[in-house]
Amino acid sequence: MIPLRRVDAGIAVAVTSAALLVFAFVQYGVSSKAGFRFLQNIELRSLDSRFGIRGARPHDERIVIVGLDEKTLQKVGAFPIPRDAYAHLVDQLSKGGAKVIAFDENFPKPEKNSAVDALKKLEQQVAGAPPSVMDKIRELEATSDNDKTFAAAIKRADNVILGHLFLDPSRNAAMTQQESEEYYNALWARPFPWMQMVQGGRKFDPTRAWEDNGGIVATGVYANITLLSDAAKSFGFFDFVPDSDGTYRHAPLLIRYRDREWFPSLAVQTIREFEDIKDQSIAGYLSENGMERMELGEHIIQTGRDGTVLINYTGPYNTYAHYSMADVIDGTVPAETFRGKIVLFGATALAIGDIRNTPFRKEGQQEYMGVEMHANVLDNILHTGERGRGFLSRGYREEGIDVMFILLFGLGMGWVFGRAKPLQSTVSLVIVLALFVLIVQATFSWFGMWLTFVIPAGTLVANYASITSFRMIFEEREKRKVRKTFERYVSPGVIALIEKDPQKYFKTGGESKELTVMFSDIRSFTTISEGLTPNQLVSLLNEYLGDMTDILFKRWGTLDKYIGDAIMGFWGSPFPQDDHASRSCACALDMRARLEELNMKWEAEGKNPLSIGVGLNTGEVNVGNMGSSKRFAWTVMGDNVNLASRLEGITKEYHVQCVVSESTYAAAKEQYVFRELDKIRVKGKLLPVTIYELVDWKHNEAKHTERLARFSEALTAYRRQQFADAAELFAKMLERWPEDGPAEVFWKRSLEYAADSPEASWDGVYVMKTK
Repeated sequence: MIPLRRVDAGIAVAVTSAALLVFAFVQYGVSSKAGFRFLQNIELRSLDSRFGIRGARPHDERIVIVGLDEKTLQKVGAFPIPRDAYAHLVDQLSKGGAKVIAFDENFPKPEKNSAVDALKKLEQQVAGAPPSVMDKIRELEATSDNDKTFAAAIKRADNVILGHLFLDPSRNAAMTQQESEEYYNALWARPFPWMQMVQGGRKFDPTRAWEDNGGIVATGVYANITLLSDAAKSFGFFDFVPDSDGTYRHAPLLIRYRDREWFPSLAVQTIREFEDIKDQSIAGYLSENGMERMELGEHIIQTGRDGTVLINYTGPYNTYAHYSMADVIDGTVPAETFRGKIVLFGATALAIGDIRNTPFRKEGQQEYMGVEMHANVLDNILHTGERGRGFLSRGYREEGIDVMFILLFGLGMGWVFGRAKPLQSTVSLVIVLALFVLIVQATFSWFGMWLTFVIPAGTLVANYASITSFRMIFEEREKRKVRKTFERYVSPGVIALIEKDPQKYFKTGGESKELTVMFSDIRSFTTISEGLTPNQLVSLLNEYLGDMTDILFKRWGTLDKYIGDAIMGFWGSPFPQDDHASRSCACALDMRARLEELNMKWEAEGKNPLSIGVGLNTGEVNVGNMGSSKRFAWTVMGDNVNLASRLEGITKEYHVQCVVSESTYAAAKEQYVFRELDKIRVKGKLLPVTIYELVDWKHNEAKHTERLARFSEALTAYRRQQFADAAELFAKMLERWPEDGPAEVFWKRSLEYAADSPEASWDGVYVMKTK
C-alpha cells in the first residue's frame, strides 16, 4: 500500500503541475479555448478591481486637457466645428506659453466652405476683370479658407503635434491610396529614430519578429491633409486596441507601417517634444522574441513583446484638469493657465462618442473619454522609474513571482496541508489567502506590479480541497518532506568581494571613501562619426574602447560604465588601493601612448585620427551597490564625481589631454610631471579650484623643464596683472612651442585684459561659463 504522505505529495505535485500548465496556456496564449479565455477575463477583472481598491493616485499637473465639449458645440458650432476655431485655440494656448499642444483628433479632409467655393466660382466668371478686382477676390479667398488659417496658427505655434489613425486592412477604404501615400511622405521624415536589433547570437528578420510577437502592422493611415501636416511640428498615432473584453488596458507605443518603418504614438512624440529629446537618445530594442524595451531620453520603458505597455491609470475620469475649448478661445480661462504645460486636445462631448471602457469606467459611473487615456500614458512615461507611477509592470520578474507563488501554494502549502489537521489547514488557508490578497494589492498600489491572482489563488484552494478531502477520508498518515534548493547568481567581477563580505555588497547604498575618479571622452566624436558608416563606427569604437579598457584594467582600475564614446572609471574600490591617484595618472599616460599608436595605424589605413580628454579627481565619494535588487551596479556618486566630469570637459578649454584636480596633484606629484594651469570656478560652485595638466612621467621631467619654467614665469606676470608683459611672454612661448594649448589660451586672455582691464576685485580666478 502506498504511504499517505506519498499520496499527499502526489496530489500537491499534480495540482502544481496543472496550475503551471494552465498558467502557461493563459499567460502565453497557447490555447484560445473558452475555459482559458474565461480565466483570462477573470484575471483582467481582478486587475480592474485593484484600481478601484487603490483609488486615485498622484497625477502630473503639467498635463491638462482642453475638451471639445457640449459647451463648445453650443457656442462654436455643431461637429465638425469650423477650423478657424482650432486656429483661435492654438493661438490662445501658444500665447499662454503651452509647451506642447497635442491633438487627439485628425483632419483627413479639407473643410467644406461654401464661401470659398462661391469666391472660386466668382473668380472663374469674372476672369477678365481688372487686376485689382481679381486680387481682392483672391484675398477674400485666403482669409475665408479656414484650413489655411488653422495651418498658419499651427506654424506660428511651432509646438503642435497632430494625431493620425493607422488602419488595418478592414478599414483601408477610409482613405484613397494616393492620400495614404501623400501622408506617408510627410511621416517618412519623422519615423521612430532608431530600432536596435538585439541579435542574441543569431540574425533574424525584424519584421517577422515584430509580427510573430503580436506587434501591430498597419496597412493604411487615416491621415491629415497636407496643408496641416506640413505646418505641424510632428505627428503621432492615437490608436488604442482594447482587450478581449472591450476594456482598454494596453497602449501601443510603436506601430509598423506596412514593411517600411516604425512610427511612434502621440504620447511618445509629445514627450519627445516636451523634453526636447534628441534622436540619438531615443531607441527601441527588438529581439527575436519581440520588443524588449524603449529608451526615450532618461525614460527606460519596459514594453511587452508586442510593443505595448500596461496603462497605470491615475484615477477616474476628470482626474486631470479639463477646460472647455470655448472658454479657452474667449479668454474665460486665462492663457497663463497653460504656461509650460502639455495640452491635450480631444473630444469630451458625449455626442461625439469617443467613449472608452477602462478599469475606472464601469456601469453607472461617469463616461471615460479617449483623450484622458492619452493623458495617463503621458503621465506614466514622465514618471517611468518612480515607484508606482510609471506603467504597470508585467514581465519576466512578475511571471517569476507568479511561478514562485504557484510553487509555494502548490508544493509548499501542500506540505503544510499534508501535515496539519483539517481545522489547522482551514485556518492556514484563510490566513495565507488573505496575505496573498494583501501582497497582490500592495505590490500593485505601491510598485505598479501586476501579479496574477486567479491561478495562484486557485492553486492554493485546489490544493487545500484535494489534500484535506483525501486526508479526511483516509485519515492522516506519515507526512511528506520537501526540499528546495536556492541559487544566487552574482556578477563574476565581484565574486572575491562577496566572499569577503557579502552583506557589504548586497546592501543598498554604499560607504564614504576617498577614491580617484576618471572620465575620458573622444573629442569631436559627432563630427567623426558623421563620416563613417554604422559598421565602421562600431568597429572604430570597439577597437578604441577595447584597448582603453585593457589599460584601465592593467592599472587595476574599476570600469564604472561606458557613456557613448566616454569611459568612466575609478580606483580604490572594490580593491583597496592607497596609491589610487598615482594609478589613475599612469592609466591616463598609458592611454595617451596607446592612442598615438592607434592613430598611426588608422592614418595608414586612411582613417581620421582621434584625440581624447581625460579628467581626474581625488576625493571622498559614496561607493557601493547603487540600484535595485533586480538591476544594480558597483558605482560611485557625489560632488567629487561631478568635478572629475567637469575636469574632463575643461581639457577642451585649455587644449590639453589630461586635467587633474589639486587633490590628485598633491597625491601624485612625486611620481609625475604636472603643470599648474589655472585657478577656476566651475559652474555651480563658489570656491575656486586649482587645476593642473598631467604632462609626463617624473623620469622625463628634463624634457619639459624649460617650457614649464617659461610658462610659470608668464603665468606669474598674468596673475600680477602685468598683462602686456604676460602677453609678450606667452607669445614668445608660442614661437618656440606653437602647439602649446595653455600658452595660446593665456596669450589671448592677456591681450583682452591688456585692452580692457578686469575689475579691481579680480583675484586671478577664471569663471567657467559652461559645464
